[in-house]
Amino acid sequence: MSSNSKHTATVSLGVMAVGFAGTLFLDGSQTWVRFAQSGFEAGLVGGLADWFAVTALFRHPLGIPIPHTALLPKNRDKVSKAFISTIQDDLLSKKSIMDKLSQVPLVMRLLKGAEEQLGTDGAKAGIASLCEYIILQIPLDKLAQLGEREVEKLLQTLDMRSMLNNVLEYAYARKYDEKVFDFVLDLAEQLVMKEEIRDRMGLMAVQALSQLKTNGFMQFAMNAFVGYFNEDKLGSLIQQFILSGIEGLRMKENPNRKAVLNALRFWLDNPANKDGITSELDNWKEQLLSQWNLNEKLLELLQRLQEKALAWVRDESFADAYAIPFVSGIISKMEADTEMMNKLELTLREQIAKWIESNHHKIGALIQENIDRFDDETLISLMEDKVGKDLQWIRVNGAICGFLIGIVLAGVKWAIG
Repeated sequence: MSSNSKHTATVSLGVMAVGFAGTLFLDGSQTWVRFAQSGFEAGLVGGLADWFAVTALFRHPLGIPIPHTALLPKNRDKVSKAFISTIQDDLLSKKSIMDKLSQVPLVMRLLKGAEEQLGTDGAKAGIASLCEYIILQIPLDKLAQLGEREVEKLLQTLDMRSMLNNVLEYAYARKYDEKVFDFVLDLAEQLVMKEEIRDRMGLMAVQALSQLKTNGFMQFAMNAFVGYFNEDKLGSLIQQFILSGIEGLRMKENPNRKAVLNALRFWLDNPANKDGITSELDNWKEQLLSQWNLNEKLLELLQRLQEKALAWVRDESFADAYAIPFVSGIISKMEADTEMMNKLELTLREQIAKWIESNHHKIGALIQENIDRFDDETLISLMEDKVGKDLQWIRVNGAICGFLIGIVLAGVKWAIG
């Protein structure tokens, strides 16, 4: 309660009391004395009556347990329940809350608020910390185990025969078999062009010819040939022969080339050969599953990715360069999508309505809980502190109004007398 207003009320009551007492010793036959005495008397009665009424709200006047005084302490429960009922059922009723919320575009307000806060240092630090926390919470071991199981399932379901057929069709359609054949020819040409290979072929040819046994003139001719062609000449001759053959096989319309490619395709398309290749692929698949520690490999890969991701989000430029533009883009797309915004708004209002429906009674419980924390004296002190000033001015007004009414009544008496 304001001490100034209480002091003013007391002074007003004191003035009325002193004024009334003073007029008792004056000559009552004089008109002004009768008017003053009537005014001070009515003012004193009015001030005392209002003092009694104001005091009786909170406590017994002068400590005397007069009936129907100390109204608030005696009726604390009733007042609390009425106060709670007014707030819960009238001021903050379910309908009033929902009506108020229906006037506000909640999702748009939330998105605008989030977008305005994105550029702040706190938001940047929060985004980086949140991303780091999420990355650290990823269960890498469980992901590795899941990945291992899924890869095993995938390999088990693979039909190697169908895969082989698809691979061959794909290779034939894009002429990969011819490209492989040309690659082999290039590789053979590079090998044949080497001097050591040429010399080796010449030596092997001389050795083969020297070991060849014939009779008569044929043997004589063979010896003459070997004597004329030494290792170098014979190696060069064989080298030129092979290179000439390779060059011919490179030509697209070369019949030998077509024959080799057709033979290769015939061999690959042969069902028996396909069965053999499929069997080898199945064996390789089983060995892969049994020998390759896929779980460990996947875990190592995930750990490396996690370390890179942490280093990325810990970089000072992460929020400005990546996170904020990404979030801003999402917000802009959401704001531009009217249909999605309407769905989000409807969903949010439904959830709020459910929450209010299930928690509205807690408003009264919360108010009651806070009221119960105070004893009577503390609660009275709080109320007097908030409304005591106005209550004390009731006393001042009572004294003044009583004084004026007393003068008016004195005037009426004088007029009648």
